[in-house]
Amino acid sequence: MSNYVNLKEKAYELIKNKIINLEFMPGDYLEEKKLSELLNVSRTPIREALARLEAEMWVSNLPRKGIFVTKVDENMLNNIFEARKCFEPAILEMAFNNLSSIKLNIFRERFVNYNTLPQEEKDKLDNDFHLYILNSVDNIFVQSMMVTTFEHVVRVRKLSFDKKLNKRISDSNDEHIQVIDFILSGKKAEAAEAFKKHIENSYIYYLGLLF
Repeated sequence: MSNYVNLKEKAYELIKNKIINLEFMPGDYLEEKKLSELLNVSRTPIREALARLEAEMWVSNLPRKGIFVTKVDENMLNNIFEARKCFEPAILEMAFNNLSSIKLNIFRERFVNYNTLPQEEKDKLDNDFHLYILNSVDNIFVQSMMVTTFEHVVRVRKLSFDKKLNKRISDSNDEHIQVIDFILSGKKAEAAEAFKKHIENSYIYYLGLLF
């Protein structure tokens, strides 16, 4: 039984990672038989993995057509950033007293030197900062609730990789530094408000970039 669970989890992680990393592009058709051969996993755990991926909006099961990688359309982008705008500022407030000034200063220094980094490292730094705040919350339910949202954000970033605008990159960097400075100054409400504004600006940016 445990071996079967492991196979199902393996299939789920492998397919999801291929979607996030754009090895399976939005709109791609996913055939169970080919996935089974590609991942060296039988079709039953593949089928169950796809059902879980559908529940998390990674794939869509279209009647009489099959399973396709979900496209990132305006509605999906809106849902992703609406969740972020509602929950991330609250998460920052929940995690506020757990945030380490040492780690925050390390993040700040890396953001100050942001322009010297390759684009992939810039995206990773952005993601690492948001995940650091999430993982500092002493509430496993809150963390679990947001994990899939963050993973969808990674795919959005990768889809826009070749379309980045330098001004927004610079503005986003300044917004991260502002949030960190508010936290280091003990200004919880101001940090949460700046964090919310940063997420709103990111939504507008990606909306214009992708659509």
